[in-house]
Amino acid sequence: MTLKDYTDYYTDFFIPAYADAIGILADKPIQLIIEQENSLSHLIKYLENSSDIDNLKKAKGHIERATLDSYKIVWIEIKKKLDKYTSIDKDNVSTAFNLAEEEVIVKLKEFDKLSLEARKVEALNIGKDNIESAKMYFEVVKIGFFLLENIDTKKYKTYDKFDIKHFLNNHIIGFSMGILSSVIVTLLMQ
Repeated sequence: MTLKDYTDYYTDFFIPAYADAIGILADKPIQLIIEQENSLSHLIKYLENSSDIDNLKKAKGHIERATLDSYKIVWIEIKKKLDKYTSIDKDNVSTAFNLAEEEVIVKLKEFDKLSLEARKVEALNIGKDNIESAKMYFEVVKIGFFLLENIDTKKYKTYDKFDIKHFLNNHIIGFSMGILSSVIVTLLMQ
């Protein structure tokens, strides 16, 4: 374990995860701030005594935990948003997406399946290295962002406002009026 290992992980993995968490929440979660402070404390101890590799490992451990927590926060927020858009019509989940229904279903199943797998890996590695589960949550988040990017809010709002009275007024009553008009005109023309 070297300082470069720490800084590489910090910049390559933690910063993007942390940015996604702050971006989706528009806030800095307390737990992530605490993990960063703990990491900084261990890092300072290591910098005071560079032979104390144990503090460097602990510093990286806190950043790894913060990375995992960031992805979990993002996953939860994405899940909430997707639930909002997929709950409108369980038989037609693509009502809010600019994607084919089959693709939406496949991606939603993949999102749920991979998140369950990530949780299992995380649970099996409590107190150990959690890089693998963080990578799995990263994949979950990627799928979630793909789905969110393909939401059509106008289409959703139109479908969300579906009203049987409106449908009857615009279609059945109009159709009936057309038939009645045709009958009247036919009778007048004879």
